[in-house]
Amino acid sequence: MILCFSGCSEDEEIVISNGTVAEDASNEDPSGPSSEETEEAEETGKAESCFVYLTGAVKKPGVYEVPAGTRVFKVIDFSGGLREDAAAEALNLAAAVTDGAVIRVPDRKEYEEAENKQTSLSGSGTEGLMSGAPGEAGGKGLININTASVSELMGLNGIGESRAKAIISYREENGAFKNIEEIKNVSGIKDGLFNKIRDQITV
Repeated sequence: MILCFSGCSEDEEIVISNGTVAEDASNEDPSGPSSEETEEAEETGKAESCFVYLTGAVKKPGVYEVPAGTRVFKVIDFSGGLREDAAAEALNLAAAVTDGAVIRVPDRKEYEEAENKQTSLSGSGTEGLMSGAPGEAGGKGLININTASVSELMGLNGIGESRAKAIISYREENGAFKNIEEIKNVSGIKDGLFNKIRDQITV
């Protein structure tokens, strides 16, 4: 609808559309953002979000897009929360996530089995850990360091709770490990320890 108020010339017509008043494009504020500034803002907005893969004992596993730096417990909330059988203590819920992070929440049975396994292994020496065929961890397959929980990582030779948590914190902050050698970037894991676990882990 076009209205022309008394005293207006044709060049001063005001268009009223959907309740919003918009003057002729020639009257736009020249100080508004340029197309380059708009593109830059869009790129900045993109950089502020990241994709996180949440799996395990949560109500809605899947890939979630969240603001960079979101805490693990918030990502779990976005998924509908933990299942009743989830072992939340296996994770650092206060850790900040980064793009490409994998967060796996073990269930209670899985967590307790891993705890029992660790207890029995700690009393049997390194022979119990290396009893499997070459390339296997404890004869039960390789441990994926991108998805393993604290308890699963503690089943590796020489990996205690603090180092297991350090591994998980590293992948949450830096994304998934690209190869097993990258685990040496984790604080406390040097060549000596890596050589003990290299045949037990995978990515």
